[in-house]
Amino acid sequence: MSALRSYGLLIRWQALRYKWMLPMTMVVQALFALGIVAGYPLLFPEIDRTTILFLATGAPAISLIMMGLVAVPQVVAQGKSEGSVEYIRSLPIPRLAFLAADLSVWTAIVLPGVVFAVAIGALRFGLPLSVSPLVVPAFVLVALTASCVGYALASVAPPMVSGIVSQVLIVFVLMFSPLSFPAERLPDWLRAIHSVLPIQAMGETIRGSLATTSFPLSSGAFLLLGAWCAGSLVLALAALNRRA
Repeated sequence: MSALRSYGLLIRWQALRYKWMLPMTMVVQALFALGIVAGYPLLFPEIDRTTILFLATGAPAISLIMMGLVAVPQVVAQGKSEGSVEYIRSLPIPRLAFLAADLSVWTAIVLPGVVFAVAIGALRFGLPLSVSPLVVPAFVLVALTASCVGYALASVAPPMVSGIVSQVLIVFVLMFSPLSFPAERLPDWLRAIHSVLPIQAMGETIRGSLATTSFPLSSGAFLLLGAWCAGSLVLALAALNRRA
């Protein structure tokens, strides 16, 4: 069976398998967006335009990142425990086609909820966003990178370990990542860590594509995300081949 035909069939199989996740995903992402947009302003006695922009653009970024880094490894780990991943690996199909189909479905699942999060932020603050022409590739790159990193984590780590790490990531993303606030507020050592991790670059890419007049859309952020995406793909594919 050709790789292209395998990819198409696996897209259909994975879409049917995960169809129950679409409404659940949208509800979870909506709750994250509402919590950030409605809850975070309570921490500030006064909110200026910059803070509003960070909150409005941080909501979709956090929703997207949380799905990729938390939900994806948990579902993949569950599939490993149930044996569904091993079943797919036993089929005469290219490993790359299986990985590409799974990641394509995950990217399609998370994007509608992110659009909803953008709408919530814009309506809550009455903020006219200045959208970049690169908004679609920017969002797709962030969604794909987050899903790839989460998938690689679940592929190389035992299910229990990946579950624990994904829970730790929730706290790290929500409290210690410059998504809803400027990176300058972090300690120097944490800023240095974020300079090589993809989370800050994801936030910069989302902000830069939604509010171009206030935040630059950095090519460095694109390159860093591309490197993490490619590296995670290679790691996940190596794990699939090694455990075949």
